[in-house]
Amino acid sequence: MQINKILFFILFVLLLVGCSSSKGTDLSPEPTRKVMKNIPDWYKNKPKKNGYRYAGATATSRDLQLAVNKATLDAANQLAGAMDSEMNALVKRAREETGISTESDILDRFSQTQEQIISTALKDYSVIKQEIMEEKSNNRDIFRAYILVEWDEGAAQKRLLDRIKADKEIYDAIRASELYEEMEQKVEEYRKRKGM
Repeated sequence: MQINKILFFILFVLLLVGCSSSKGTDLSPEPTRKVMKNIPDWYKNKPKKNGYRYAGATATSRDLQLAVNKATLDAANQLAGAMDSEMNALVKRAREETGISTESDILDRFSQTQEQIISTALKDYSVIKQEIMEEKSNNRDIFRAYILVEWDEGAAQKRLLDRIKADKEIYDAIRASELYEEMEQKVEEYRKRKGM
């Protein structure tokens, strides 16, 4: 009986050690010199173009499409974060320039209108550059996707301005401000770019 317990214990330890030594694929491997050397130039130096926003991201996966999807989503989230910060600044500026109090229904509607426009507009981004590389991680192949997305902020400004004009109270409160003039200018630049 004592020997059975000892054999069972040894077998259990061997099984435990055997299971713990098997490593899965590391999807966040430390970058090698080869990986660093192969980073696309457009990823390191994002374009700057008036009226457009750019975000780049990279992701890894054992599945090629999943790597692309993860990187695209990460880039879109970067755009969303930047737009959220800008939206908060725009609401603050509208309040300062129009003299509307923070408890105002008009300011709340302006803020909600802007949130709706930006959340809709973020769906309009497009992947303009994509590069996929194969790497090794724990002797297994993984894919690294580099993605660059472009978003036309003029289209969002046009939608926001159209919605502001449709709401007479918001339009009357904001039309005399510098903010309104800047929005009109951005929309005009957008129309010229699109040949409208």
